[in-house]
Amino acid sequence: MIAQYDIVPGDRVGIFQLGDSLWYVLDLLRTHKNEYPKIDLSWDFENPHKSAIIIHLPSLTLYFPAPLQRLTLISFPSLSASTLTLTYETQVLASPGQPLTRAKVGRILGPTLVNEGKDLVFPGVKFEMSATSTSGSGRDDVADKLEVSAKDVESTLPGQLVSCVIEPKKGIVLHFSGIDPLEIWIGKTTAQDLLLDLGPPLRKFWKEDDRLEKMWGGESEQGGCAKGFWNYFQHGLDFLISPDYVVTKILCYSNIPGTPLFQRYSHCPWVLSAPSGDLDQTSPLRSFTSQLSPKRSQYDDVQSEEEGVKDEESVSGDSGRVAGKAHADHSPKRAGKPPAMALDRAVEGGLEGVINVGESRLVGFEGLIIEEDQASGGICSVLVWKDE
Repeated sequence: MIAQYDIVPGDRVGIFQLGDSLWYVLDLLRTHKNEYPKIDLSWDFENPHKSAIIIHLPSLTLYFPAPLQRLTLISFPSLSASTLTLTYETQVLASPGQPLTRAKVGRILGPTLVNEGKDLVFPGVKFEMSATSTSGSGRDDVADKLEVSAKDVESTLPGQLVSCVIEPKKGIVLHFSGIDPLEIWIGKTTAQDLLLDLGPPLRKFWKEDDRLEKMWGGESEQGGCAKGFWNYFQHGLDFLISPDYVVTKILCYSNIPGTPLFQRYSHCPWVLSAPSGDLDQTSPLRSFTSQLSPKRSQYDDVQSEEEGVKDEESVSGDSGRVAGKAHADHSPKRAGKPPAMALDRAVEGGLEGVINVGESRLVGFEGLIIEEDQASGGICSVLVWKDE
């Protein structure tokens, strides 16, 4: 366990930097297992796609609000009961033998912001005081709680992915803080472009699963010329690269807690523009189905032909008006309902022994496949593609 933390108001506490992603912080904690042998995570289990996530460490909590999952608040909830040493610019704020008093805070940090309560508030840091002084001046009041937050609520770290605008059948536009938007188009952007704009991927692997192509069209791999996925876990993105090194599909991940893919990828702040407003991971599936064109699968085409034949046989010898009515009742209903497949990631390996992991549903639209978590209704991922 870390026994000492350096406090930098509005910026960081020890190794924890405000603005860092949940994915990065949890990965950072894995590299500090000796100092943090046990961590606890909490969120709203009924609405994980809309819930803030809190990391509980000994004497310290880290707060990541939804949906961006960036560290916005670092809190020491019980200073008086902790054995930590807190420092500020080489000066000791608090230690086991030296409680943090109102007088010490004023002496080290200077004048406080005007505050109606008894707490001491400075830019980027707040001290919650308990009234323990018997002199009436309050100078001996002890700080019970300390919170470090960003001075600017809208601030982002340099080079941080701020938004990912999805354009179905076309690609995505990435907006990073401090740089121009980056366009990644299916069939046009090359692997070399990704290397120049995003750097090398954290991992690559060959694509061996062509079930989606078989269900919803597209060409399966022929002659052993396999495609490969480039994983940018830190951005919550995957790119499928063709044998001639061109982007053919893009996957954007939401990193919803409690789902099988939680913490494999960072949260991608994807958004899809629609006539009635932007859609994101918190939007219900009905918002997508009401505003996007459904994708017809090969299975649907076969079903339509078979049912069409049955309809014609059932009204054989009747008037053309009846036959036309039967076809009209069937076609609009099928055309307006997007095809869907159930997906159980728990059987795909890596989740042996994990309990309470539910299934998701893949729903196809023109240029998109939405993965919906069946338990919460949140959108786990979005696949952007383009028919060949």
